[in-house]
Amino acid sequence: MSFKRQVASGFFWVTLAQLAGRGLSFVTILILAKLLAPSMFGLVGMAGLAIAALQLLQDAGFDAALIQRRDRIDEASYTAFFVTVASGLGIYLVAFLAAPLVGVFFREPAVVPILRTLALIIPISSFARVPYALLSRDLNFRRKITPELLANIIGSSLAIALALSGVGVWSLVWGQLTRSALATIFIWFVTAWRPRLEFNPALAREIFGYGKHIMSSQGLIFLITNVDNAFVGRYAGQTALGYYQFAYNLSNMPATQITSVANHVMFPAFSKLAGEDASQVRARYYLTTLRYISWITIPIAVATILFAREFIVGLYGVTWAPVIVPLQWLAVYGLIRSLAANMGSIFRGLGKPQWLTYIAVWRLITMVLLLYPAIVWNGIVGVSILSVAVAVVDFIISVTLVGRLVVAPWRAYARMLLPTMALALIAGFIAHSAYPHIPLAKTLLRLIAAGGLMCALYAGLAWLTDGQFRETAQRGLGILRRLRAARHETAAASSELPAQR
Repeated sequence: MSFKRQVASGFFWVTLAQLAGRGLSFVTILILAKLLAPSMFGLVGMAGLAIAALQLLQDAGFDAALIQRRDRIDEASYTAFFVTVASGLGIYLVAFLAAPLVGVFFREPAVVPILRTLALIIPISSFARVPYALLSRDLNFRRKITPELLANIIGSSLAIALALSGVGVWSLVWGQLTRSALATIFIWFVTAWRPRLEFNPALAREIFGYGKHIMSSQGLIFLITNVDNAFVGRYAGQTALGYYQFAYNLSNMPATQITSVANHVMFPAFSKLAGEDASQVRARYYLTTLRYISWITIPIAVATILFAREFIVGLYGVTWAPVIVPLQWLAVYGLIRSLAANMGSIFRGLGKPQWLTYIAVWRLITMVLLLYPAIVWNGIVGVSILSVAVAVVDFIISVTLVGRLVVAPWRAYARMLLPTMALALIAGFIAHSAYPHIPLAKTLLRLIAAGGLMCALYAGLAWLTDGQFRETAQRGLGILRRLRAARHETAAASSELPAQR
């Protein structure tokens, strides 16, 4: 398979996996929000913060180092497997012993048993990290779909069933734990790689030499994206944290999925395009990917901002009303994140992971200095506004640095993003104005109808005004027609077999 087809195939399968798996998780969160109190989400959020922090220490950047590596892959993978499994067991012990301290920090002793149970994700997932990394390295994303999707379906179904039976906060815990365990088990059925009990200290140091920059930048990014949760949980309480995390997850779900897809595919892709003679190719892949992302995430962000009140109050009632304004602000934050999804892949793939560290340091310092004043000023709304402001500055810095590696001037961003934003706003305001007049009694049905109207208007306007959108849509329709024709031919051939016999 050519490199271009590998990248295209990677995007297709990763996108399919994200739409299916994360879409299911998104629906699960919406359902569980109807069954559980905000404080329960806050408790699991507190435990999740501690677990995510400890997971950063588990692989020391070995996953990314395996993807970027060019020689002695087998030996490196055996060493990485040994390190990740051993560290996973050790880190769980740390989590178990440190759980009371986490309870003291958040002033919530109920988080201790939740953390000790949920932290089992760390040693369990350690057995799957190297196989997943190797599949990503080979751009073989098709094989990753089944384990992830099946694990998501079973874990989400279990969480909903337990919530309906009255288990409460533990439905969230056992759902996540089951999802992680099954994903780890299922991956071994789709990969041919098998570990050996081998550890090469020299290779470990070599891998760590690359991975330490990834680990440091990931650690800083984790702190940046979670220090707000820590401050909210400590100074505003578990209920406020439940509101804030619900707003964050809801508004950032598209950005999170886009970021995941882009990083999964474009990091190994840019690693393969690291040569100087590929500069124009890198620019083309980067800008094309950015354009595709903007077509999706800009209208989603506009719709989230315009319909936030109707969605929250209409479906969840006034109990969840404190989510509305943070949701609108964080939709802007999520949009910026989605547009910056490719930039980290360029820095890592082209051998500049330290740039991620430098960017993250200033963001962390800014957040730490301003978070407490933001909470005192306006609670979780103040935290949301601060997140948007920091994201805007971060985007400007990142675009400037990307320009040193890829031919992508500011005018290229303006040509792509401003027309798309204008079309999304026009379609969104028309759909929002039509919402009260839609003759449907159920709020959910009216929201779906208004969303469908906005999608139709946006797609129609983009078709008329954006030649590349029209060309891409025509290409996609052509692929669908060929697939449909192939299915008809297969069905016709199958129906003739008995007659031939």
